[in-house]
Amino acid sequence: MHLSTFPLRLAVATAVIYCASSTNVAAQDHIPVQQARVQQAVDDLTARLGIADAVHVSIVPANRLLMSVEPSEHTFELKVEDGWADTLDDSELTAAVAHELGHVWIFTHHPFLQTEQLANEVAMRLVSPKVLAQLYDKVWTRTNVRGDLARFLGPEVARGLASPEASPDAPSTQIP
Repeated sequence: MHLSTFPLRLAVATAVIYCASSTNVAAQDHIPVQQARVQQAVDDLTARLGIADAVHVSIVPANRLLMSVEPSEHTFELKVEDGWADTLDDSELTAAVAHELGHVWIFTHHPFLQTEQLANEVAMRLVSPKVLAQLYDKVWTRTNVRGDLARFLGPEVARGLASPEASPDAPSTQIP
């Protein structure tokens, strides 16, 4: 009797192993799709901003900033937390990439002037302040941090947006 159940046990064990391995393959297949989507946005926007240095996209397991850019010699690496790009629609992804490329543009033109507001000023050459504000809302929701939109977009821009952050009596906190 024990031997007669052996083929059934083998079939069940094989099915469990196959399902587990196909789940890992599906998760691994997802990373190149995310990476290609972000890289396409990077390639389009670097051309529009006149950035000559290469910017390569990496999907990383965790990034406390969700998306960040790091320089190396004549190239930059844009690190995106796995899954973050999937939460963004096309306009938000464009805004996020434009912001990070703002840092690249500043680094290649004025390396000592790095600020979030300046990176957003470069980004606003390509995207609207409203989409950037929408993106910041998603970032702050995801990271459970609240920031001051005026600090990141400039007080004049923030006042022009219809958002709680733009109202004079809204509390504001700084992002660390």
